[in-house]
Amino acid sequence: MRLQILLLGVVLIFRLTPANATTLDALLQTIGLTAATPETLAADFTLPDAQGQMVRLHELRGRVVFVNFWATWCLPCIHEMPMMEQLYQTFKQQPMTIVAVNLQQSREDVVRFMENKQFHFPALLDQQGTVTERYQVKALPTTHLIDCTGKVIGYTTGVLQWTHADMPTLLSTLFKDVACTQPRTTMR
Repeated sequence: MRLQILLLGVVLIFRLTPANATTLDALLQTIGLTAATPETLAADFTLPDAQGQMVRLHELRGRVVFVNFWATWCLPCIHEMPMMEQLYQTFKQQPMTIVAVNLQQSREDVVRFMENKQFHFPALLDQQGTVTERYQVKALPTTHLIDCTGKVIGYTTGVLQWTHADMPTLLSTLFKDVACTQPRTTMR
């Protein structure tokens, strides 16, 4: 009798837990992201990119967005950025983008850094630090992963292994969402 009750409990748990949520949480953890619980809509922001064009987070809906907070003086940031570039180049034709939110540095410093390192993902300028504060960033680098519906689903502080072997699996899982259908706009 106890075995039957135990089996019934296991069956109910698996039926009540969406399989993709469990898989997604496991993938996030494997890659080094903490699952956001509860998932909440990402705080919207508008920031200029290094070329002066305004980027609005809500206009990126329909894409998976990595919002990475960084600075040119941050050695761990510099360490992870080549991996960010590799991920960006690999998936730039998919509904995904990386936005690197620079904390309180001049446009000139950011442009020079991005050009010297040959990074092509968008660098945004948070010169007042308001977006960094809104996202409660306590250390650099910090990354928030936003799904195609605009919800924060994971985050990490510290270097993220952007080239982790399970990153394509995570992205493929996220791309299956029907919300990931927005055609790519002119963001680099």
